[in-house]
Amino acid sequence: MSEPSSPLPHGVIAPEARHAHSLVIRIWPNIPILYPMALAALVCGILSIFLSFDGELRRFAQVPAAAAPAAVVVEGGGEVAVAAPVAAVHTVDPATFAPRLRAAQVIALVFLAAFTYSLVVVCTDIVLTGALIGVFAAVIVGLLLFILNIYRPFAPGLFGFLTKFTPVANSHFYFAVAALWAILMIASMIYSRFHYVKIESNEVVMVGGVLDKRKRYSSMRMQYTKEVCDVFEYYLPFVRSGRLILRFPQEAEPVILDHVMQIDDVVRRLDHITASLQVAPEQHDSEAA
Repeated sequence: MSEPSSPLPHGVIAPEARHAHSLVIRIWPNIPILYPMALAALVCGILSIFLSFDGELRRFAQVPAAAAPAAVVVEGGGEVAVAAPVAAVHTVDPATFAPRLRAAQVIALVFLAAFTYSLVVVCTDIVLTGALIGVFAAVIVGLLLFILNIYRPFAPGLFGFLTKFTPVANSHFYFAVAALWAILMIASMIYSRFHYVKIESNEVVMVGGVLDKRKRYSSMRMQYTKEVCDVFEYYLPFVRSGRLILRFPQEAEPVILDHVMQIDDVVRRLDHITASLQVAPEQHDSEAA
C-alpha cells in the first residue's frame, strides 16, 4: 500500500494540477529580447540627468534675445545715437564643462555596449557557450579600456585614432529609446494574445490573427524537438527562449515555433501532457479488466 502524500499548504496548487492537460504557447516577436537595451537606456537617462550636461544643452538651445536697433534721440537740432543693449552670449566654463562631457561620454559608451549586444542577439545565432563568453569578455574589456583612456589617457598609438570620437546624448534621447521599446512591447503583448498554440490532451490548436483563424491537429503520436538556436536568447534572464518543432504523422511539414519564452518550463509541461496521454489507455484497460 502506497503512503499518502503530504498535503500541500492551503491555497497552494501543485504544478501538475494547474491545467494538467492544457498548455498555451504564446508566439512572440523579437521585442522581448531587446529589454537589456531598454533597461540600459532608462538607467543612462537617469544618470545623464545627474552626471551629464543636460542643463548646459538646454541653456545652449535657448536663442539669445536679438539686439534692439540703436535708438536715435534728437537734441538741439542734432541727432545722437544711443547704443542698443548687447545681447546675452552663451559662454562655456571649461572647468565645469569638461568633467560633464567625460561623464556623458562614459554614459553613451555604456548605452552603445548594450545596443551592440542587442544587435548581436537579433542579427546572429550563436550556439556555443564559449563564443558567448568570449564576446562578453571582449566587449567588457574594450569598454573598460575606452573609459580608462577618457580619464587617464594612455597608449596613444592604440587609442589615438579614437580621440575625436566623442559620443554624447542627453537624457531625452535615452528616455525616448526606452519609451519606444515600451510601446513595441505593449504591441507584442497584444500580438501574443491573438497568436498562440494550445496543446490539449487530444488535439493541438493553432490560433493566428485577430479574426481567430484556427487549425487543428491530432495530438496522438505527436513528436517535438527543442532547439537552442542562440545562447544569447537562451541564457537571457526572464526570456530564456528557444525553438520548438512539433511534428504530426498526418502532416508533411512540421510546425515551427520560434522565440518560445521560458522554453524549459514549456517542455516540462509538454512532457507532463504527453506522459498523461501514454498512461491513460493503460488505466482504461485495467478498469475494463
